[in-house]
Amino acid sequence: MIRDLLSKHLRLHALISLVAVLTSGCLGHFYEIPRTELERLARTPPQERGQSVYAVQQFSTAAEPTPAPPWAPVTGEPPPGYYLSLHGHWMPSFYVDYGEPSYAPPTYRSPAVHDATPVSGAPSGGTVNSVGSSAGSSLDVIKAADRLLVVAVIVGVGIGVGLAATEGLRYEGTVAVHPHHPLHLWHGNGSQSIVALDELSPEHLQDIDSATVSGREGAGMWLRGAAPINRAGFSYQFGAGEDSFALPGRQNQRSLGFRFALGYYPSRKFGLLADSRLQFDDDELNGFYNVRLGLEAQWYPISLWRLHLGPFVGGGQSWSASAGASLPTTQGQRPYVSVGGLAEFELSTRLGLTFRWTQDWLPTASADTRNFISSWSVGFAVY
Repeated sequence: MIRDLLSKHLRLHALISLVAVLTSGCLGHFYEIPRTELERLARTPPQERGQSVYAVQQFSTAAEPTPAPPWAPVTGEPPPGYYLSLHGHWMPSFYVDYGEPSYAPPTYRSPAVHDATPVSGAPSGGTVNSVGSSAGSSLDVIKAADRLLVVAVIVGVGIGVGLAATEGLRYEGTVAVHPHHPLHLWHGNGSQSIVALDELSPEHLQDIDSATVSGREGAGMWLRGAAPINRAGFSYQFGAGEDSFALPGRQNQRSLGFRFALGYYPSRKFGLLADSRLQFDDDELNGFYNVRLGLEAQWYPISLWRLHLGPFVGGGQSWSASAGASLPTTQGQRPYVSVGGLAEFELSTRLGLTFRWTQDWLPTASADTRNFISSWSVGFAVY
């Protein structure tokens, strides 16, 4: 059966995908600070700037700035309002509640460096019809089409796994650093400079393109909590479940089906996507495929902690065929309309676990294949 073939291919591809994810596009220790956050920090009292910084984790393949020198351990009693951390740095007293940093600071080894202060730089429709060719010939054509759909599923799943393991898992939210933590500034002319966070001024922001901080510099970094799921922007979704294929004689062929979608969310709650669903199966005696391609609108108006609920509506064109000893010989294309419900559990700021319940309607189909058909799937949405 085609499922056996699919299972073998998916096991092989899962191993290839795992190797690819582990060897490229890994998440790094640099975090980019948005421009609006930099402007807010420049207006914040210097001693309070490090305790709450909104930042987005970068990939290790991104360009990295020249590292700041490690801080030398300090000696003596800390001033009022500070304590001596286990790594030998004076920290504001309220950092005690943060525990150990998520990133440990670098080890100080160079005796040539005696100053921990970073150096500042410059600032149509139809119906399913019976075909005249023999059932055996039609079955061979269907099996050939099923093999192509197997390849499409492997590619779609591989892309989804790669995105979920990288883009979906990267941290976006609040971090905490020492008030004097090194801040790397990337200027419009391509140059770089370093300024201490508590020395940042609006003048430093006049000609910069971006700014980053490293968890492996200064006194380390604390990850204080990821931001709620942020769907705004592009989205890739993939999943699998039970799909349905309506055949003449009120036969309803239920089997494993796959869904892949790519689209854009102009806001955190509403998105438009190009949606595809692939359902197929075959054995020695029977075979069929049912492919849908269309557009879909999704809306998440209800949020209950990490659970988000909402409806979706879509429609498009389907292409299908069937043949075999126990299936009617059909081939054709027809429009479809889909409505249903969405439930998404947020796993991170950019990744959600989704459940979909779908009702399909085939408005131009024959009377015995025009009824509403239900299906469901479970998958992931990467934002």
